[in-house]
Amino acid sequence: MRFFSYRNKLRLKRLAVILGAVAAVALAFCAIRFIYLQRYLVFTDTGAVFDYDQSLTSQGDTHTSLNPEDFPVEYAGLEQSQAVSSQEQPLEVLSGYYITTSMLQDPAVVTAALEAAETAPKAVMVEMKSIYGNFYYASSLAGANTASVDISAVEALIDRLAQDKTYLIARIPAFSDNNFALANQSCGLPLSSGALWMDTNGCYWLDPQDAAVQDYLVAIAAELADLGFDEVVFDQYQIPDSENIVYEGDRTEAAAASAQTVKDMLEGYAIRVSFGSTAAGVAAVSDRLYISNDNGAAVEGIMASLTESLTDPAAQIVFCTASRDTRFEGYGLLRPLIEQSSEEQ
Repeated sequence: MRFFSYRNKLRLKRLAVILGAVAAVALAFCAIRFIYLQRYLVFTDTGAVFDYDQSLTSQGDTHTSLNPEDFPVEYAGLEQSQAVSSQEQPLEVLSGYYITTSMLQDPAVVTAALEAAETAPKAVMVEMKSIYGNFYYASSLAGANTASVDISAVEALIDRLAQDKTYLIARIPAFSDNNFALANQSCGLPLSSGALWMDTNGCYWLDPQDAAVQDYLVAIAAELADLGFDEVVFDQYQIPDSENIVYEGDRTEAAAASAQTVKDMLEGYAIRVSFGSTAAGVAAVSDRLYISNDNGAAVEGIMASLTESLTDPAAQIVFCTASRDTRFEGYGLLRPLIEQSSEEQ
């Protein structure tokens, strides 16, 4: 009788199928048992052991909002209480320059323009993040994208201004941020289709009332305080009025509530918190309001709508303008360091 006869081959095939099934069951059993026992695995100095007596009760959602302890800031030569108290100093009327991300494409030109100024500026505002979400400093935030510029030169510029005792203001587009929106799509402003809304610059916008967005802004402010900035301006602090955005509730009230939350979360940081807005609700919680406008005829109307929300309009309002219209005078005034109109692409 041939060992590899047709009948024997059939028997061997059946045996192989049975053995394969048994092996698969055994492998699945081992995997399930490993996953189950993994919860009891404890690592010690002498190795790994199984502790079957430990408590495995769920503690629920452990997510909390950021607080100052999450981003410790060191203050050279100052006690922390002294540094924090600087936020409570009386506001002064600001005057100086602003530097855009477009200007930062060539930091050497920016430095030359500062040196060419007739008098050293009392205040300088620098855009430290683009509308697309690219940082103009070496951010350590997870997923942060650095702009394609000489970051070391930008940071050297900031350090030099700080050493010159210039009042340093960082301007950050609050909610226009493609990078963060694409990485956290549930935080974006949606269309009815579920896709993210995009403005005319091709930028996605974030939801001001989303907790993750608020944590993100607080984390940025913490880094800017560490870089030596005296004040942060969260610009365009609003929800666009586009009818294509699906948003429940009052958009103006939502932005004001978000501003209050972010301001409260930054309590204890050595950095003032201001906003770019003309909304009375945002003005009521802001240290200063920064308004970009080149139309002097609009000043009277802007002030009329904000007066009741401000205690010292001259110090609390800062116009960012290239205009020489005298109607802007009497308030804080920042003009472009370099005359140009193009923005970062």
